[in-house]
Amino acid sequence: MNDLFLNWLASGDAGPCCFRDGGHTYIMVRIEKSADFEYLFCQQLYHKEDLSRGGTFKYAGIYCRKDGLLYDIQYSFSDIAESPEAVQERSSETLREKLRAAVREKVEAVIGNDRGNLQIAEVTDSELLSRLEYIHNYDAKDTARRRYLDTVDFEAQAFSCHYDPDRWKEDSLLSYIADPEGYAQKQAEDYMAENQENMLFDFLYHDAVLKEYRAILADTKNPVHLIKKISAAMAATSAKTVNVTIRKNETEFSFKTEAFSLRGDCGSHYNSWSIVAADRRKFEELFGSSADYTPEEILRITYARNVLYEAGK
Repeated sequence: MNDLFLNWLASGDAGPCCFRDGGHTYIMVRIEKSADFEYLFCQQLYHKEDLSRGGTFKYAGIYCRKDGLLYDIQYSFSDIAESPEAVQERSSETLREKLRAAVREKVEAVIGNDRGNLQIAEVTDSELLSRLEYIHNYDAKDTARRRYLDTVDFEAQAFSCHYDPDRWKEDSLLSYIADPEGYAQKQAEDYMAENQENMLFDFLYHDAVLKEYRAILADTKNPVHLIKKISAAMAATSAKTVNVTIRKNETEFSFKTEAFSLRGDCGSHYNSWSIVAADRRKFEELFGSSADYTPEEILRITYARNVLYEAGK
């Protein structure tokens, strides 16, 4: 930081500060916002060394008298204010991210992943009840299926706080800078007071997903188990195409297909679009132009004479 500018900040001098840096002339003025804060404004001159009658002063940042630090430094002034790291650390965006993290941590510490720490035991909000109905009928099944396919071992999801701070207003930003801990604590208390049903909703959502996950495990005939085995086998190879042998309508048929089509969740069936053209024509001749094949119909998958997957093993 420019020494002349730094000394001016610390001095409390109400007059302007003029200095050269990087071939540019900077003229700074300060306006008191409160006992603890000053707003800084800057006129940056590229070819002159004196105040310009036609120039404008632009907002440059906030000076905090309590700690002697600059906050919310604007881009045009950031190069000569402090190091890029310091500027970013006290930018309004980073301060908002810090507030979000602090409040979420405080709320999660109080709740402790225990719904017994909530002040209510029942959801009554009509919108949340409607969402819960949808979750029980549809969303929980889909989420449990994804969790089953994407994870090795299912772990019940812990409660997490979804607090997201509003965009800074004049007073809220200054209040946070003046007392980050106190401001975050008040935000956490307000959030918990106003979001009891939303937090209980999260616990009930996780209950629904866990119930559906356990149902998948109990249903050993669910094709998703085969899909997971096939996906795991395909994840172990970098092959772009593989050979697949199926038994469909009592007919056994082998074909080459794009490997990526077998790496994800196929739903109830694998479509024929990814079968190489020559084999796809034979596939359609045997089974019909709109035919597909299911995980249960796959007998084996091979690549370069290596068996990647085999039914029943």
